[in-house]
Amino acid sequence: MARMTAARAAVEILKREGVTNAFGVPGAAINPFYRALKEGGGIDHTLARHVEGASHMAEGYTRANPGNIGVCIGTSGPAGTDMITGLYSAIGDSIPILCITGQAPVSVIHKEDFQAVDIASIAKPVTKAATTVLEAAQVPGVFQQAFHLMRSGRPGPVLIDLPIDVQLTEIEFDPETYEPLPVYKPAATRAQIEKAIGFLLASERPLIVAGGGIINADASDLLVEFAELTGTPVIPTLMGWGTIPDDHELNAGMVGLQTSHRYGNATFLESDFVLGIGNRWANRHTGYKLDVYRQGRTFVHVDIEPTQIGKIFPPDYGITSDAKAALELFVEVARELKAAGRLPDRSAWIASHLERKATLLRRTHFDNVPMKPQRVYEEMNKAFGPETRYVTTIGLSQIAGAQMLHVYKPRHWINCGQAARSAGPSRPRSASPRPTRRPRSSRSPATTTSSSCWRSWPSALSTRSRTSMSSSTTPTWA
Repeated sequence: MARMTAARAAVEILKREGVTNAFGVPGAAINPFYRALKEGGGIDHTLARHVEGASHMAEGYTRANPGNIGVCIGTSGPAGTDMITGLYSAIGDSIPILCITGQAPVSVIHKEDFQAVDIASIAKPVTKAATTVLEAAQVPGVFQQAFHLMRSGRPGPVLIDLPIDVQLTEIEFDPETYEPLPVYKPAATRAQIEKAIGFLLASERPLIVAGGGIINADASDLLVEFAELTGTPVIPTLMGWGTIPDDHELNAGMVGLQTSHRYGNATFLESDFVLGIGNRWANRHTGYKLDVYRQGRTFVHVDIEPTQIGKIFPPDYGITSDAKAALELFVEVARELKAAGRLPDRSAWIASHLERKATLLRRTHFDNVPMKPQRVYEEMNKAFGPETRYVTTIGLSQIAGAQMLHVYKPRHWINCGQAARSAGPSRPRSASPRPTRRPRSSRSPATTTSSSCWRSWPSALSTRSRTSMSSSTTPTWA
């Protein structure tokens, strides 16, 4: 069996788990891992100016394309604590990222050694798992389990803390026979889906609330097909924006506080049944008066996390399932019902929502000097086409962007739905080996930011710029 350092074994596992990009800042306690990263090859590293920025870059990378898992690397002590905001953002929005930190030698971790902070304990509330590896032989298993946890159930981040002596210790490991652990995703049954569709058929004015779980499951096409088959308008949440194009006749607009549309709220108040898929009933969607949100409506909730069902309010029926698995069955049953002529005609309900969508619009055309923000967004809609991918910070930029911009595809709206990215690094530079500069894609991202957050967005923007290119290009920043 091959013999190598634990750090090199970790790098080999990253590659076999599909990792191609990492983001971070080197430092003494993590340098053995960086040496292994260089010697192992196959993983492009982007050097951030701040470790918190690297954590946001990893999150942006994950969000960019299905199957991506961003990796953030930092040294001991403050590098780990700098990652906490990125971890909070990732767990709040169900985004898998792997944070790897260096640590003081095992023998002095609890002796107030230099930068020997207990980062695993600090990170546990904002991760699916946070582990300080004390035995080098456990490194392969810990990394294998990390990828299993990040991908299974509700996605989320993991932190692995590697003492420097653990990194340097040689272990027996055969990368050629390594296999990722099977991913666990609960799946709805046919009986559950038929019961849920029974609620829909019994209603007169149904809606689908499409959450970020649909994007995570790469199931937006199935959502649109199901909506079209059943004639059901769709309300995307802020995290689910892009699951159905803004210009689709069944896109009924967003609902709730701040990041909502007047026509979306009006249509929701007219509804009598709501099917939530991959959403969490966040208060920015429901508003603060749940009695108003729920009054006169029946609810079915589908979510991959069983404890999410009933957390905000008890639905009339709940299904624990991955969004894609559920939507595959929803589409299958709906096709059968359509073929049998058992789907009701929703044309009047669709027409009423389209009338609201055409009339209940915010005014954006102002001729004031200096220019009003509303006019800025109006011009952005004219300048940027349907391939544009938006990256937004928090605050007024996110609120105004959600109210007035248009998104047409999944993963074309990158924002913080639950947590808030704080002020971070400026434009990053790529570390060696330096990729060749290539022409920019026409699918370049646009950004929106408020004055209080002007430094928050470049890390995510840089990641979006890298990953919005075709797979044959590898751009970099100068």
